[in-house]
Parts: sequence; C-alpha cells; structure tokens
Amino acid sequence: MRKQLLTSIIITLVLSAALQAQTFTGTYQLNGVKVTYINVARLTDSPDDSVSQYTLDAHWPNAATPAFSATLAGWAPGDTIAVVVTPDILLVPAGLAAYGIDLTVGLNQEESTMLIPGIEGTSNTYPTTDTEDCSTFAVIAPVTDNADITFSNTSNSYNAAEGSFTWGFGISESVVFDWFDAPSDWEDPAADGDNFGIFTAYFNDDNTAFDEATLVWHAVDGQDSDSGIDDAGLLNRHLGVTLAPGDTVTVAVLAAQGIPLNVGTYPILGGAGVDLDGDGVADGTLDTDWGYYFDPNGADGIPFWEQPGADDSPFQFTGYYMTYNFLTAAGALTQAYTDGMIPTVDTDGDGVADTPALVYYFVTQGLDPTSALIMAADSLADLAGQAIATAFGLDAGTAAVIGASVGAYAGTTLTALLTGGVSVEDALLQTGQATAVYALGALALAGVTVDDSDHDWNGTNGRMVFQIGNSCVPDIQTRDVVATFDVVVQEDTASVVSEDILPAKFAVYENYPNPFNPSTNIIFDIIEQSQTDVSVWNLLGQKVAVLFSGDLNAGRHSIKFDGHHTNGSLLPSGVYIYRIESGNNVATKKMMLLK
Repeated sequence: MRKQLLTSIIITLVLSAALQAQTFTGTYQLNGVKVTYINVARLTDSPDDSVSQYTLDAHWPNAATPAFSATLAGWAPGDTIAVVVTPDILLVPAGLAAYGIDLTVGLNQEESTMLIPGIEGTSNTYPTTDTEDCSTFAVIAPVTDNADITFSNTSNSYNAAEGSFTWGFGISESVVFDWFDAPSDWEDPAADGDNFGIFTAYFNDDNTAFDEATLVWHAVDGQDSDSGIDDAGLLNRHLGVTLAPGDTVTVAVLAAQGIPLNVGTYPILGGAGVDLDGDGVADGTLDTDWGYYFDPNGADGIPFWEQPGADDSPFQFTGYYMTYNFLTAAGALTQAYTDGMIPTVDTDGDGVADTPALVYYFVTQGLDPTSALIMAADSLADLAGQAIATAFGLDAGTAAVIGASVGAYAGTTLTALLTGGVSVEDALLQTGQATAVYALGALALAGVTVDDSDHDWNGTNGRMVFQIGNSCVPDIQTRDVVATFDVVVQEDTASVVSEDILPAKFAVYENYPNPFNPSTNIIFDIIEQSQTDVSVWNLLGQKVAVLFSGDLNAGRHSIKFDGHHTNGSLLPSGVYIYRIESGNNVATKKMMLLK
C-alpha cells in the first residue's frame, strides 16, 4: 500500500511539472474557421441609433422615392433578427484560400502577447462584417494586431486519450478581436462570464511538441468584449437588413397545374418555395430586394382553389397580386377615412379637437356616438366608391349605385367589428381594407376589367414590383468562433518566421460575397510580375467596368468591385463575368449582383 501511494505521488508530481512546463508559445497558421453570428434586436442606446428602425419595408415604385410602402416584417427588442453562419468551405485551407483569407498568429505565453501577422513580411486577412447605409455585408479585412492575452490551466488540462493540452484563453487588449476572459473551468466556461475562450493544442505523434491547435471563443457585444459599442461604451451595432425571403417557382408550379394565375418575372415576397426534385428541401427560395406581393390564401391561410365561394384573399379580384388597380381602390378608401376621421371638433370644451366633423354632424342629428361613427363610415365609403367607379370610367349614375353599395357594406362591416369588441381604430382600419376588396368586386360585377395581373406596371396599371428598403435594426450580436490552426513553429520564446510565400500557380478564386450587394472582392494569384488587367463584362459580351490595369508583383491580390459601370452609373441586378488577364494567363468567373 505504501509503495502504491509513493508511486501515485511520483506520477502526480511528474504530471504537475509537465503541466507547468508546457508552453503554447509559437507561430500558428489558420487552416479553418467557422463563425456563428446571432443577431438579436435591442432597445436603442447610443446616439448612433438615430437611424434605427424595427421593421423591414417594401416600397413601390422604389425605395428611393416610394409612393406606397408596406411592412413585411418587424422585430421587438429581444427578437432574433437573423442567425448567420460562415460557409463550410472556410473550414478547410482550400476554402480559406479561395476567399482570400490568410491568418498567422504568433503567441508568446511567457510574455502574454499575441502578434498578427505571425510570419514577418506577410499580409494577413480575416472574415468579418461591415455595415454601410443600413446594409450589412461580409468582408475579408486586412488584419494586424499586437494584443495582450491571458491563460489558465488546471490538473485537467492534459488529456492523455486525445493527446491534447487545454488552457482557458483570453484576450484582454486588442484592436481587432473581441476581448474575452480565460475561464477557470472550460467544461462550464459561462460560469465566469459572457465572454470566454478555450485554447487546445494537440501533440505530435512522439509527444515532443504541438502540431495542431483549436481556439474557440464566445463573445457578446458590450463593454466587456469591447465590441458593438460607441466611444461612450453604449451599444451601437446595427444589422443592416436589405433583402426579404422570396420564391421564384411557386406561381409557375401552380399555373402549370391549371390554377388560373399569371406568372411574372420577379420573385414573390415571402414565398416558401416548392420541393421540385423530391429531396425534402424547398426549391426556388432566395433572398431578394425586388418582388411582388402575392397572396392566394388570405387571413385563413387556405388557398382559394381549396375553398370555392369562401375566398378571403384581399387580392382576389386582381389575380392574387397587389396591383395598381388594387392600390387605387385601397388608396381611395384609406384617403377617405384618413381625411374624414380626423378630429376637428372640440366636443368637451377643453380646447382640443376630439371628434371628426362628420361624426359630430350625425350626433347633432340625434344619433348616438357609435351610430354616428358607423353612419360617417358609410358616407365616406359611399363617396370613395363613387370616386373609384368614376376613375375606372363608369358614368355618374352607375357610380352612384356602386357608391351606395360600397357605403352600405362599410357600415355593416364596421357594425359587426365594433359589436365584436374590436377597438375603434382597428375596426376602421379593417373596414377600410375589406371595403376596398368589396369595391373592386362591385366594379367587376359592373363589367369593369379590374384584374391587371397579366403585366407589370406600365404607367396605367399592372403588377406592382416592390423594392426592399434598407433597415438599420438595433442589434446586440453574439459571436461563436471555432478556429483551427497548424503549428508553423513552436519555441521556448515567441518569435516570428521570416519566409517568402509566393503562389505556386496562376489562380482566380470565387468572389466573396457572392451574390453581393453592394460590393464584392475579387481575389487572384499571379506567379510573376506582369501586366495585369481586371475587368467586368455582362452576358452580352460587353465590357462594363475596368477595375485594374497595370503592373502587379507576384503574390495574392484582392480588388474590390462596387457594382458600378465605368461611366459611374449603378449596374442593374444580374449575372456578370469577371476576367483576370496576367501575362499569358487568362481566367474568368461568374458573379451575381443583387440589388
């Protein structure tokens, strides 16, 4: 027993000495990375939040000069806006190279420092995001850093089964990366706070040094991470939302099945797609900044072809699209209620107008306030119905008949809503929407062709193509990062490796991001100094932009394309070709501009 106890003590002392002596000092080359960005809406905090909004809106005819806008989505503080994950191709060295990512890190455990680049004379890049004009997009940014680090280890640091050694790892000062703490317990790192890192190094086959390493960290915007804050320490990050979910196949599939729908050239906003190939995944979905409003279901969610005679889609008389004819009817009713229901009469003598003039008039005629409100809605809808009928070319007599019908419908609808306990404001809004649909139906019964869904807006009528506006949603972001490294050199003291790293061959990589809005990076390798031309062409074979023309040294190069024609105009959405010609080498690749 005493011999076993002595052996145990010796093993413990040897292992303890090994743990204390082990160092991660050395130079590390990034060979894979995955970043998960979790974006959650927050309350406004910083003066920078003056640009904030909590809705995603669509505009017609465009976002710059909208004549009509509608809200597609909205977020309250605490709602998840988006979860964005870097593509899996970045998990392997070839993927990093394709996107122009190159990061080397020099770590000095003894002096508690981190140096980037870790290889002298090289240029390092790393994926991140940027937000401009309420548009958030991925960028591959140049990176240099001279950071302070912290670390911790315990008796559990060494894992014989994995051949690894783990430290709690922290960055306490950096101009590039999040600041986070070295947790005392990496099995429950959140116990020490919201921001933490874990560094695990893996021994080579003979256990003489490390040959691989993994760094994971978790960081949340705030003063502790020094991220997403202004100079005063107030939260100021925004997620720039510029696109809405869309679908390019649903309408075409339905039309092919014989359901009477017109097929347009743009996506429908909010469409869920159709599983065309039977793989269990919806096809045709995309994020888009242009699209149609299309709704064959209505409030009950049931397609009109499944409930004959019970169609509740607001767009049922305009081919299930929001068209200009629908907007004309809805706009007339909305304007009538907006103008006619504004309080203009001070009925309680406090000096503040509290009752619309038309409602007040009917009260003076002996009606109670609720009946007066209903009668006012009836009268306003009657006038609006006549105006709509006249706008569609009907004679005064027919317009009067339609107006009376529309007014009676509005009065009946408002009565039912108020009796059902709906608030006055909501009841008026719902009445206006329902009455607009009814008015279009009345016009159709009168022989007017109101379905203008067979063509896009032509200056008179047609399908309305909406543009998504840029929204700056106040955002508090959480980042989960997993970065893997190869060990370039491991030494007792920190040093950097000096070596010339030149491409082995001419290569042109996929632009990033792709699709892009508003800009993308074009990355390529050249093997010797040569005249190099970088240009952009459309699918008609026309050169639309010259991005670079001149002499370049051997190495990797990245050139930004901002979506503009050589003449300075903004190019339309579509597929373009970028061409790199260097010496005797020529290569082209496709990219997609989405606006």
